Amino acid sequence: MSTREFHLCYWGLLDYGLALGRLRRRHAARVAGGVPDALVLVEHPPALTMGRHGQAANLLAGPEELAARGVALYHVERGGDITYHGPGQAVVYPVLHLGQRGLGVRGLVEALLGAAQDTAAYHGVAAAHDPNRPGLWVGGRKLAAVGLAVKQGVSLHGLALNVNTRLEDFGLIRGCGLAASPTSLARELGRPLPLGAVGRHLVAALARRLHGQGRQAGNPSSRVG
Repeated sequence: MSTREFHLCYWGLLDYGLALGRLRRRHAARVAGGVPDALVLVEHPPALTMGRHGQAANLLAGPEELAARGVALYHVERGGDITYHGPGQAVVYPVLHLGQRGLGVRGLVEALLGAAQDTAAYHGVAAAHDPNRPGLWVGGRKLAAVGLAVKQGVSLHGLALNVNTRLEDFGLIRGCGLAASPTSLARELGRPLPLGAVGRHLVAALARRLHGQGRQAGNPSSRVG
């Protein structure tokens, strides 16, 4: 198995809890050496995830409101605080053996943010990342969030890029503990974009930055990808 090879996995629209279980199984298989590295592209129904450093004060809605809006809350092993996932986001999860790629956590974060920046630029949006603020930004508006975990040398979780996302749903949280307004490619451009095409561009941009060779291992007709 080449250390540069990875599977490109397109999971479509998938419940966050189901995706998390599938992601953890993929992680375990990668740790065991049974599968290559993978780049997973997925879209989630509304969900909130709280990272290892999450603060309860950054969840701005109570259990009743979350239940009424059909939004589940998950406590996960990634770094960072609280993040929203929902329809219209392109979410990429790299499941990579970092040591075999000669890659550190910081390098992977930079590759993820760089891929999102490349994708935004391709669609006409100038975005930047700032070491003092997590994520990717268009001025003072947050376009993408990143959060990773590394267990037994293999990465989990990843990056969410707002494409056509309902920005009102971010009112449920203080994202990553920052009092900042969210944005999306659609908001910046004044029109929606084809989510599948944007997602595929994001994965391709990440693959280039990782200098890997991708091999499709998913359903090419999925809504995302």
